[in-house]
Amino acid sequence: MLSAALAGLAVAQAVLAGLALRRRDPLLAAVGAGIAYDSAVIGLGASLGEGEALRALSVGRFVGHAALTPLLVVWAARLGSPRRVRRAAWGVAAALVLYGLVTEVAGLRLEPRHYADTLRLAPAGSGPPIPALVALAVVGAAAWRTRRRALLAATAVTFAASGAAVAVPPLGNLGEALLLAAMALTRRPTADRHDRPPEGPPDRRGGRRRSGARPAPGGRGRRSR
Repeated sequence: MLSAALAGLAVAQAVLAGLALRRRDPLLAAVGAGIAYDSAVIGLGASLGEGEALRALSVGRFVGHAALTPLLVVWAARLGSPRRVRRAAWGVAAALVLYGLVTEVAGLRLEPRHYADTLRLAPAGSGPPIPALVALAVVGAAAWRTRRRALLAATAVTFAASGAAVAVPPLGNLGEALLLAAMALTRRPTADRHDRPPEGPPDRRGGRRRSGARPAPGGRGRRSR
């Protein structure tokens, strides 16, 4: 029953990833695809059994987590941050990807874990997923700074679900689905105020003309004879 629920959750997450792609948000679409893949593999684990197929798919789970989850840092930096912050976010994400690949993927040893009717392969003696927690904290900070309450609430719930997933693993997948939904429905600003061109002197109608803008025909740019 739980395996079927996780398979259905994977479909819902894939739909949210498609929605993000349709809204021209490839970063979120990539993260969503990785989350959907994770739920799908766990949902199919009991059907596949403890064989090489599940092992190969499970390695893909952890490679996806390490390579895609840090992109949330870049996504969060686009919520109204200055251009220099958005550029720095790429460096932070790259460092988190490298850290995840070295500490979580290199030398990966998987062992079977059962919960209810589900079967998954998890790392033996693994610690907390530091890159994922850092990325989640950055998303929460961006949501708080820009006063996006729904996204902030979803981030808090996902943090709680991640902790509870130690005892009830499917709660982690459910928390990720909630966060993905909140992010997919979050509207990003089209342009940040730090990136707008400086305003020029006022025109004759009382407004302001942007720097480099040409005066309207018949305006004060030319004196009438």
